[in-house]
Amino acid sequence: MRERVAIVGSGPTALYALQELIHSKPLLEITILEASEVAGKGTPYQRGVNDAAMLSNIPSIEIPTLPSSLVAWLELQDDEYLRSFEIERHGISDRAFYPRVVIGDYFRDQFETLLNLGRQRRHIIHVRERTEVVDVTPVTNMFAVHLNVSPVKEMFDHMILATGHSFPSAPESSPGYFDAPWPATALLTVPSGSIGVLGTSLSAIDAVMAIAARFGQFVRRNDGSLSYRISDGHEDFRVTMMSRKGLLPEADFYFPIPYENPLICTVDAVSARLALGSRGLLDDVYDLFRQELEHADSEYARLIGLEELTVDTFAAAYYGVRDRFDPFVWAESNLAEAKNNYVAKHTVAWRYAILITHEVIETAVSYFTADDLSRFNKSFKSIFADDYATVPHLSIERLLALHRADIVNIIALGDQSEVSRGNLSRGATVRFDGGIIEFDTFIDATGQKNLTADDLPFPTLKSRRVISPALTATLRGNPRRTGGVSVDEKCRPLIAGIKPVRKLYFPAVSYLLHKRPFVQGITSAAELGQIVARSIIADIMPPIRDKRRKRRRQRQKPDPLEMI
Repeated sequence: MRERVAIVGSGPTALYALQELIHSKPLLEITILEASEVAGKGTPYQRGVNDAAMLSNIPSIEIPTLPSSLVAWLELQDDEYLRSFEIERHGISDRAFYPRVVIGDYFRDQFETLLNLGRQRRHIIHVRERTEVVDVTPVTNMFAVHLNVSPVKEMFDHMILATGHSFPSAPESSPGYFDAPWPATALLTVPSGSIGVLGTSLSAIDAVMAIAARFGQFVRRNDGSLSYRISDGHEDFRVTMMSRKGLLPEADFYFPIPYENPLICTVDAVSARLALGSRGLLDDVYDLFRQELEHADSEYARLIGLEELTVDTFAAAYYGVRDRFDPFVWAESNLAEAKNNYVAKHTVAWRYAILITHEVIETAVSYFTADDLSRFNKSFKSIFADDYATVPHLSIERLLALHRADIVNIIALGDQSEVSRGNLSRGATVRFDGGIIEFDTFIDATGQKNLTADDLPFPTLKSRRVISPALTATLRGNPRRTGGVSVDEKCRPLIAGIKPVRKLYFPAVSYLLHKRPFVQGITSAAELGQIVARSIIADIMPPIRDKRRKRRRQRQKPDPLEMI
């Protein structure tokens, strides 16, 4: 009898789980349950959720293996499709960046290919779109799934809850106040005027671009520079981007792929330190990082005074280099440097050292004490996100064009700021040390929020504590809630932080970020999907060793006829 596997969600995590599951030798019955109208894309890449102006920050070369690469798929698309996204056929490259909706179309095509491959291998695969899972109930060794489309519960042997993103379907919670920039279709109602955007990362840049595309157009000049022309009737269109530091992300930089291995801050070095316990772990891991950075780029180490820095002061020195400049002046200089380095295939050593150590350092995070985890989150964590979350060159070019047109400016809110809707009929008021600003429209574009067990959309799993809040030990031994949920290395929920729930998998990134702060994006989705699928296959496969042992015993058993 076939084992029944349910995958809730059909984004990248589900895509890579499916790719692994169809290699199972025991035949499976796989059901993919997708709440949206189109399966196989994922919320961050759906049309409607995203505008064509919103760019993905992962190039083809970094997307983990699927039946076809993004470049190969793009080369098969017709001219009309490419023109609709301003993609030049001769410019298709494995290091170029493309709109999020293009990535979604690519994923959908790969999804359909995997469905065909799985069915050719005689697996039964169902895809159910517009089907929302409202609850999951453990029943003996199975799971009963409650759906919005039917009162009848469906039973499954294995459950993958791949619900990675959670965006509000109606983000305009009051007139002119948006809790998120998604779905992008909601921004179509935004009138020109004074617009405040909270955030300066790619999510915030995307929100600005979606609105700017409505009120004007970007024009490429003969000299290659980009300008912005505002349309008649929208002359009052202005955007203020805001963040604590008031800094823009840096432009994508050139580096070797796959990653080179660190020389000092290595997996083995961190593992050896983990064996000594949690006391002082953060400071010791930082020391490995500091040595790696010094070895990679001694000039940069001298520039920021690395020898005197601690895990608590490093971020201030890291951002301090950029902080001395106007953000647009720095962006223009940084973009020129990044473009030149791409042409020369030159890697900035200190940036690459930070990039290749972030996943190594992440392996220690789940072992930090509660106090060290708080210290890590306060400042040190952010420098890794800043380094790996660089943005496409076109995004920076567009921002610079808007700034030159006197459309966009940036302010630093500092550590003390407040957003209030007050008695305004529309928009919001922002108060900070620099003053008070009223906006006709306010958009919170700080990205996907970290979720906790309290946010779980499956009430029975929550009420029975099948999926429970993660706890982090203090130096005194008493545990403290630090956000997220508790799972083991196979993404199985841990009851009371100890016992894994068999056959249930929760590779939902927004619930894992408390202990895996860098588990974001397509590469992480691929890793999580592969982990849970391989665990299911291992659970289904008969134990090979026992079968071999049984054969040996049968061969060694005397023949009854010889005993007569």
